Amino acid sequence: MPQSFSLMNIVKLQNLCWFSSSKSLKLRAVFLLWTCLILKSSANTFYIDPINGSDSGTGSMDNPWSTLEYVIEQQLIRSHEYSLPYDPANSQLSVKNPNAPIHEGDTLLLMSGLHGSVYLANYVNEDYITILAAPGQTPIIKFIHLRGAKKWRFVGLTISSEPYGEYINSKLVFLETHNWQGPVSQIDIEGCTLYSTTSPWTTAEDWVNKASDGIMARACSFVNIINNDLQNVRFGIGLNGSNLYAIGNSITNFSGDGIRLVGSNCIIESNVVKNCYQVDGNHDDGIQAFTTGGFVVDNNVIRRNIILNYEDPDQPLLGNLQGIACFDGPIQNWIVENNLVIVDHWHGISLYGATHCSIINNTVLDPSPEDNIGPSWIKIEDLNGYPSSDCIVANNVANTLTFSTNSTTATNNFELSTYNDYTDNFVSPSAYDFHLQPNSILIDAADGSLAPTDDLEGASRPQGTGFDVGAYEYHFITRLQEGKADESVLLYPNPAKNTVFVKAGNNPIESIQIYDLSGTMLKAFKGSANFMNLDVKDLQAGLYLFRVLTDEHFTVKKLFIQ
Repeated sequence: MPQSFSLMNIVKLQNLCWFSSSKSLKLRAVFLLWTCLILKSSANTFYIDPINGSDSGTGSMDNPWSTLEYVIEQQLIRSHEYSLPYDPANSQLSVKNPNAPIHEGDTLLLMSGLHGSVYLANYVNEDYITILAAPGQTPIIKFIHLRGAKKWRFVGLTISSEPYGEYINSKLVFLETHNWQGPVSQIDIEGCTLYSTTSPWTTAEDWVNKASDGIMARACSFVNIINNDLQNVRFGIGLNGSNLYAIGNSITNFSGDGIRLVGSNCIIESNVVKNCYQVDGNHDDGIQAFTTGGFVVDNNVIRRNIILNYEDPDQPLLGNLQGIACFDGPIQNWIVENNLVIVDHWHGISLYGATHCSIINNTVLDPSPEDNIGPSWIKIEDLNGYPSSDCIVANNVANTLTFSTNSTTATNNFELSTYNDYTDNFVSPSAYDFHLQPNSILIDAADGSLAPTDDLEGASRPQGTGFDVGAYEYHFITRLQEGKADESVLLYPNPAKNTVFVKAGNNPIESIQIYDLSGTMLKAFKGSANFMNLDVKDLQAGLYLFRVLTDEHFTVKKLFIQ
């Protein structure tokens, strides 16, 4: 029989959620999802366990089914289906698998192990069915392929064919609106880990023959791709359709495009795209959009993304990555703001055939502006038959700026042409830290009437007397970090509860200050030893900044309090 969870389970899961920067967003999403599921009294939870389950199981906690693939193949999920072939004008919905134990609105809780492949064709739910990794478990799916599907949610799963001993060289998650099976809509992919291989290949042959794409949505609508970790993939995320949202994802090591957009009313926000591998003739982009084939690409937002050509300049198969680009317009009503684009190429941000588009407060630079291909520009260009017009480019810093005639109103943009310009204005360009130094010419130099209300990291604008140019506002966190850090300083445990231990090597601790993320100092401690324990039980759960002074060295550490 399906089972529910007690309030104690909710509290335990909530406590688990506040413990690390990258994982916290994912776990918080899982916690909120769990809370909604638990409070929804009509929903049931079923268990699937490849290690301890069996094909003769009942789906209960004590008698789980074996694998997710088995559950689907045995038609244990009740849903709805279209009459086929799908015709939007005439196809009717009827009940699918009417006697199945799993109903729309239920949750499938997956334990660690190999769960096989997920292929769902013509499963159209009236309420979300959630497929969820149990806390502390690592269920592994070979691939997910949906056709004619609605209201499915996949949370916290690992998706890779490598643990199965093969490389499918295809798509790890494929959401496919299909001429026969019907449309795909209202799908959530949240907090999942996807990889073709655990370590990047060093030969082009392996990349070409083994790498899979990450998450591809084709002709879909209302898809949320949120807080996923993709590694060693060909194309990272593909958005084709309308109302598609890629938010908070990390794409590390890719050999195609990081994110590809062919659709309208989409949001690409707070993603990290880094480490391009050049393995074939594809011109690789961090984020690329195009209208080839008559697609409309309007009303899109590209905000707060970080695009890094490479972390290691000695990386094998190092390619010259283009940043944010739409060469094949026309496009209308785009917002491109608060992005950090560091690419070894001319095309930092390039829009062709653009109308009513704004490029605001971006930092767009070549990591080696005086060498190789580049340097990076922000460009608005005409396209044959589609001249650009009524665009605004403001408060950006780039190597160069170039606009077609009468296309753009440009104001308060800065060009930095040499690496010395970088070191004069940014904290540590060699480490890709493009926060502003206190003497930067970009501080208070923006047009405040056009600036966003916050920056790439969510810090409010302005922090000083005026708004700053580029993706980062100079704010208190940057000021806290001024000076040389003492690398020997350690804070533990992280997360902490009640007590935080601070160790500073052989250097005595002179003082410790604790700040919240608004910049308010909450506590201050004096010290003389190189080891201290701090009472923090009166602090609420959340992320804090600890500023430790040792021998005139200021060190700032982030730490979660449970």
